[in-house]
Amino acid sequence: MLSDRARALLDLPSFAKLTTLAADGAPRMTVMWHRRAGDELRMIAPASAVKARHLARDPRAAVIVDHPGNGYEYVELRGRAEVVHDDAAARRELREIAARYVGERAEAFVAGLSADPRVLLVLRPERVREHFSAG
Repeated sequence: MLSDRARALLDLPSFAKLTTLAADGAPRMTVMWHRRAGDELRMIAPASAVKARHLARDPRAAVIVDHPGNGYEYVELRGRAEVVHDDAAARRELREIAARYVGERAEAFVAGLSADPRVLLVLRPERVREHFSAG
């Protein structure tokens, strides 16, 4: 589903802008670290986070990831996100995600987080929109 160019952009350590839907239908956007696994996007959140509650109630979500050097190049993913309630799996995934952003400090970063349970958010795109410069 994702093109090679979209995969390459998603593999950069840029930020994902995750949009979820509140109970009243209002969109809520938050900036997230992420990691691509195949054609899925994986993110981590505290189990108590508003975004996790929104997705548990209504799994529809959208994500935009733009190129860190050129905001006019981006990939938009729309689909449904699964909330996986497995703290150990979420923390394993968080170590991989953190390594993309903070390198060798990833283990210390994860160890420094609270003991509050984490969830894994897995976005499976149903629609993909890409915008890249010519060339």
